[in-house]
Amino acid sequence: MKFVTLAIAFASAVSGYTLLDASTFASKTQDGNWLVKFYSPSCPWSRRFAPTWEKVYSDLQDVLAPKDVFFAEVDCKVDRAICDAADIDGYPTVVYYSAGVNKGEVPGGQSYESLVDFAQNI
Repeated sequence: MKFVTLAIAFASAVSGYTLLDASTFASKTQDGNWLVKFYSPSCPWSRRFAPTWEKVYSDLQDVLAPKDVFFAEVDCKVDRAICDAADIDGYPTVVYYSAGVNKGEVPGGQSYESLVDFAQNI
């Protein structure tokens, strides 16, 4: 168990955005605005989308953090209950949360341009 926790902490530190799980999802998304990517590591579409997500995060993190806009992701293979509660029916899906409330999928949420535009206008 310690290894899994360490691996998750390391992955979060490397990527920079927050990896959410059953123990952190509600408390983290309660404050601020969150763009949450729901994915499955075995899904080819999720793997294909990963570089776009990384680029959006790296391009916007410094601009959006002061505005309380954060990036996170949930591995639906590990935390299926969170994905079910968010009505995730395909991967990857980016959902906007504000003060803990699911505000819906980001329109055009797999496009770099759509994600950047949406995030900058929160």
